Amino acid sequence: MIATQAAITPLLEIRDEKFDSEKCAEYELMIELGAERLRFFALESANKRVLCLEDYSIGGLPNDKKWAVWLGQLFQEHSFLGSNLWKNVVVCFNTPSFTLIPDVYFRKEYAAGYLALVRGEVAESEQVLHQEVKRLEARNVFTVDKELWEWILNTYALQLPTFVHQTSALIEGALTLSALEKNNTILTFHFEDDFLTLTLARREQLLYCNKFGYKTASDMGYFVMFVLDSLQLTPENVRCYLYGEITLYSEDYQMLQKFLPYLLFGKNPKKLALGTAFEDLPEHRYFSLYNLFFATQTLKK
Repeated sequence: MIATQAAITPLLEIRDEKFDSEKCAEYELMIELGAERLRFFALESANKRVLCLEDYSIGGLPNDKKWAVWLGQLFQEHSFLGSNLWKNVVVCFNTPSFTLIPDVYFRKEYAAGYLALVRGEVAESEQVLHQEVKRLEARNVFTVDKELWEWILNTYALQLPTFVHQTSALIEGALTLSALEKNNTILTFHFEDDFLTLTLARREQLLYCNKFGYKTASDMGYFVMFVLDSLQLTPENVRCYLYGEITLYSEDYQMLQKFLPYLLFGKNPKKLALGTAFEDLPEHRYFSLYNLFFATQTLKK
């Protein structure tokens, strides 16, 4: 049996004073799953108030059935995460493979084929999912681990979870920023591990979205310059917001400030309420997680 106790200790655990684990039926659960991370928050949707947030790392476990073993133990030990009483459950997958297909061209029977054009044939161990992005009149098509997807469906059988890709949340956040800054072109950076997601928007129109892996800050900087040049944009005409795993002292930040004059750390979504328990948490840290709620609200309109 694999010992996973150490891996289940949260990297971060915050509780709002109003949170009550006995009231899950009144809350919405937002989960984000990456290759090595699980993050979630509970939301009182009527007031858009974040009531708790937890962040876990599962690095160091063998790859074979890693998620099944780890999640099985976590849900068994956790006091409320595996509850069947949630008002709503949204699960976001942070995976490298995705593609956006305009609604007028999308056919669900060809979903795997759309992805094959981007990354090659879909493996039998993967499940192809697609999710509507109403603000773009498009579908976000992506793959997830089939065993993990089935595990989540069985765990939250009463809620029928909504499945989205992380890029849908990031696009939602970028479009909202572009609506607030109508005269600016907005470029958002979302850093996590060895990946960066870039999203460009202007006046609520998506100009670009892509996720790429990199090993050095110089490689990352070159790619950013290449994207700007390809879209015929100059650094002086782009307002840049940083999110995710980045700090003022990181090599990535030091590289970007060399050629981007309007470089800012992002803030929490304006329509989201966070109490005093979250005051010490950097506002740029959980941009994709927080925007899950707004991305799925768009679907309900």
